[in-house]
Amino acid sequence: MQIYVVDSLDRERIVKAKAEFQAIIKDPFMLNSVILVFANKQDMKGAMTPAEVGQGLGLFELKNRKWHIQGTCALKGDGLYEGLDWLSSTLKR
Repeated sequence: MQIYVVDSLDRERIVKAKAEFQAIIKDPFMLNSVILVFANKQDMKGAMTPAEVGQGLGLFELKNRKWHIQGTCALKGDGLYEGLDWLSSTLKR
């Protein structure tokens, strides 16, 4: 299982975030892991949408991997439980 948090407001770092994310998921120990991405700071003007974050990380190119991207605002708690609920139900399968 992997939980990866992205600052959706920081468009300049998405390239670096992608490189780090791809290195993690290609690690032999992570090849079959379930992936949850939190696209944080969704409450801020100019933040990337969860779809933009997913595109930036290369999530849509992943084959044979279970993953989910959840928009969040960690300060308010928005989206956190929804993402963790997805993770919990996916791991039970």
